[in-house]
Amino acid sequence: MAAGGSAGYNGPVMAMTAKVLFFGRLKEVVGVSEDLFEVQDGTSISRIFAQYAERWPRLAEFRGSVAASRNREFAAWESPVEAGDEIGFLPPVSGG
Repeated sequence: MAAGGSAGYNGPVMAMTAKVLFFGRLKEVVGVSEDLFEVQDGTSISRIFAQYAERWPRLAEFRGSVAASRNREFAAWESPVEAGDEIGFLPPVSGG
């Protein structure tokens, strides 16, 4: 335990997380449709995507054409993310 003890906490500190959803081809690349991401101060949607792209480099190929959402609404890549948010990454859709 670090010097100073538990700083007044009465139990384990719960991680603050956001749910991350992957759709379409992105789900195939990462191998899951959803994951939990530990949110820290200053976390942006862009930073979350970058973290996953570090783990699955092929994901980075899609960055230019992926749309992002925050709590089921389209969002800018630099939008801040808070604990409890739901972040979605949506690949481009083609149709006829």
